[in-house]
Amino acid sequence: MNYKITENLEKLGLQKNEATIYLALLELGKGTVTAISHLAGLNRTTGYDVLERLALYGLASRAGSDTKTKHYSAEPPQRLKQYLENKKTQAEQRLARADETLSDLLGLYKKETKPIIKFFEGREGIKNIYLHTLEAKSTILSILDLNVYLPEYDQFGKDYIRERSRKNVKEKVLVLKNQAGLDYYNAVYKKNKAFQKITEYRWLDKQFPFVPAAEVNIYDDIVMGVLVKPGENAAFEIQNPSFANSLKIIFEVAWEQGKKIA
Repeated sequence: MNYKITENLEKLGLQKNEATIYLALLELGKGTVTAISHLAGLNRTTGYDVLERLALYGLASRAGSDTKTKHYSAEPPQRLKQYLENKKTQAEQRLARADETLSDLLGLYKKETKPIIKFFEGREGIKNIYLHTLEAKSTILSILDLNVYLPEYDQFGKDYIRERSRKNVKEKVLVLKNQAGLDYYNAVYKKNKAFQKITEYRWLDKQFPFVPAAEVNIYDDIVMGVLVKPGENAAFEIQNPSFANSLKIIFEVAWEQGKKIA
């Protein structure tokens, strides 16, 4: 049995047993269920079920139906391409009907009204939660303190902004004005018109007697928080329209007080 061909057939969509039986059938040309199954190294019951499926696919044909012993013949290998083309056509037809079906399902779907809270831990968890924001349908509202951010996230942050620019996801950012914030803006945004197009910065030029989270994002019906101080190294999402809307109101009030960047 040629394992490379078997593997290629699996990549084309046949199950492992189907590929094995199909190759055995091609090698024999014609045979009984027992003979084909034996060559494929499978039991007779499995061989029969697979041969019946291959017949439905058009890759095999039945013979000897007038006797107790059924024989199966291999169809020309070109039929494999026809089988794949048929599957493609069927998939396209199902996809065309999907919108109508989804509309009906959405009418039945009862969305959870209780807040959904998710936690993400470690560096990879924090990075993943940022990737969620790239699917935002509304402008992301961000409160950011770059003094709190760790240097190890610097390159990831730049890659994230580049991807956000590519997806045209807009963001309004209230940044605590400090040296870290100024340095980051000058390095990433100041000379990059594409990044400026999708991001509006305003400074919060005030000293606070506490250390905030590294960043809070509010978008759609989600509030996302990132905590990177020693001992934290985690992030969370709270999905709830009422909570998100309340924070959007507070953000917009603070936004009006923020200083535009000259």
